[in-house]
Amino acid sequence: MLRFAGELLLLLLNEDAGVLAFVPEADLHHALAGAVLMDLALENRVDADLDRLVVVDPTPLGDDLLDPALARVAESEETHDAGYWVHRIAEGGDEIRAKALARLVEAGVLQSAEEGAMLPSPKVARARRYPTVDGEAEQQEVRLRIMGVLFGDDIPSPRDVVIICLADACGVFERVLSKAERDEARERIDLVRRMDLIGQAVTRAVRDSGEAATPAPPRAREIPAVKGAPLIGSAREAARDIRGFLAEKYLELGPVFEIRLLRRRMLILAGAEANRFVHRKGRLHFSSHEPYRGLATALRASRLMLNMDGKEHVAMRKAFAPALGRTRFHEFLGPAAETARRRVAEWPRGEPIAPLFSIQQIIADQTGEILTGEPVSEYLEDIVTFLETSLTTVVTRQLPMFLFARKFGKARDRIEELAHKILRAHMPGGPYHDSGGMISDLIDLHRADPQFMPETDMNAMALSPYLVGIETVANTCAFTLYAILKHPDLMARIVAEVDEFFAGAPTVERLGRLDVTHRVVLESLRMYPAAPVIFRKVANSFDFAGCHIPAGESLFVATTVTHRLPEFFPDPDRFDIDRYLPDRAEHRQPDAFVPFGVGTHRCLGSGFAETQTLLTIATILHAAELELDPPGYELRMSNVPTPRPARSFRFKLKRLR
Repeated sequence: MLRFAGELLLLLLNEDAGVLAFVPEADLHHALAGAVLMDLALENRVDADLDRLVVVDPTPLGDDLLDPALARVAESEETHDAGYWVHRIAEGGDEIRAKALARLVEAGVLQSAEEGAMLPSPKVARARRYPTVDGEAEQQEVRLRIMGVLFGDDIPSPRDVVIICLADACGVFERVLSKAERDEARERIDLVRRMDLIGQAVTRAVRDSGEAATPAPPRAREIPAVKGAPLIGSAREAARDIRGFLAEKYLELGPVFEIRLLRRRMLILAGAEANRFVHRKGRLHFSSHEPYRGLATALRASRLMLNMDGKEHVAMRKAFAPALGRTRFHEFLGPAAETARRRVAEWPRGEPIAPLFSIQQIIADQTGEILTGEPVSEYLEDIVTFLETSLTTVVTRQLPMFLFARKFGKARDRIEELAHKILRAHMPGGPYHDSGGMISDLIDLHRADPQFMPETDMNAMALSPYLVGIETVANTCAFTLYAILKHPDLMARIVAEVDEFFAGAPTVERLGRLDVTHRVVLESLRMYPAAPVIFRKVANSFDFAGCHIPAGESLFVATTVTHRLPEFFPDPDRFDIDRYLPDRAEHRQPDAFVPFGVGTHRCLGSGFAETQTLLTIATILHAAELELDPPGYELRMSNVPTPRPARSFRFKLKRLR
């Protein structure tokens, strides 16, 4: 049987949008606390009447969802009513929610519980029944059961009585039923609520505790502003090291502040508090449409996955998740390694090499082989020109478009030509027709629902793997190579590791043995994240860190500020791959390590990108012996349009291995 907390969350789940219907956090936490107490009552561990809740049996159940609450009640020297314990247990509401969602994934009820993509498993979606667990009989899906009770003649089971009590207490029915449906079901709900004494006690406690937990809103404080130089504001400091600058201002001013870059005012949310807010409430308060609309327009599209919100965004992620996942890259380990090896063999010996464009060639070739089937070598410079100009002018607005208009127009025409070639190759009669993968999924989506995926958006979607990978993965690979060349001790360990990896055919199992190499990649992602901030428009007003953020405000969430905070990563300026050893696991701290973003727009291809970076670095160092040029070079950064090694970063190919 599923626990009550899990079923309550399933009742809130909007399956089409892949998100939970909004319930005020305090109400949901108290309802989840009530669900835990109801499960303990069902397991004969506690009992309650209208005046008190007592422990009947303190023996743990071996259940990490229920045992902490049982222990807390059992250890109390005083007796309290159910309302007291609902309020106390609700303090851990976030943890109960996370554990309940993880249970649903483990049980096969949900396919994923990632924020913004809580997807029912296909079997449950079709059969409307939950998988068997530990020999239990199959159970009908909770919403069908509850609606059968409220609008039919079904006799409620004790479990359904509890679910209805909890759902009514925290306002679930106000979110999942229309007003007319609620009016029709009201008498039935009231009848069911009177059927269970402990249910009455707990639901009364949920309501009373929820009201008591809603304090009067504090007076909003003024948003602190960073003092900058006349005319340029903080532009000089930000250009030197945007990540370090934002971390410094976070420590000085807190998780919300304003900066000015030239004439542009920027509102910043930063730190773990901001990451937590985006993760849990971003879908309610933020919109990505406006900040990235210019990029869609530059591609002559109405929208991209990047600037979609809500139900459409979840549906798009769901459609392309298999094609952009880590498993997809695993299917091409051998060809991807051979592609990288072939490109390295073309590098000139003994001459300075610009790593960024050299790596972009590798990433573009691999992406073409795996996702689109189309080589892009002759279009690479056009892709880079289009992408960098778009990011600089219409997304970050660092420079005006008129400076690049002519060159940009030619690049856009060229990449549109590439998009047409990619799509034609996957149409009937094309060489990649029915080959599977992202482009086939794109064409199938257009045929199934041309309104959702119109022809006007197909070019942009076909190009998106190149636009994303060439910028982010290539930058990460370049940073990682610098870190390795700067630390000869790591170089020796990695070379030994990758030589062993390539002693046989590349496989997923053998890739998992690249421990040192993988930890170097993770540390590079921490120190040199490709996207240190995300841009958002405030769709609904909210209060954050004592400040009121009004609807319509544009803001930047400095997600990776946490990467530079000693409370999460001691001595954060030191390149230390031991942070990722099991006994430290600093990257496992909640809301601390977020190189691929956070919340509903967390990079869909993060697993693909991380694996691509790992294999590419391994192949380069197995194929070539490199050295910094000059040998003592210290990394300089460029932040236009995104953080990357400055052009002064070069290395030389000493020999092919």
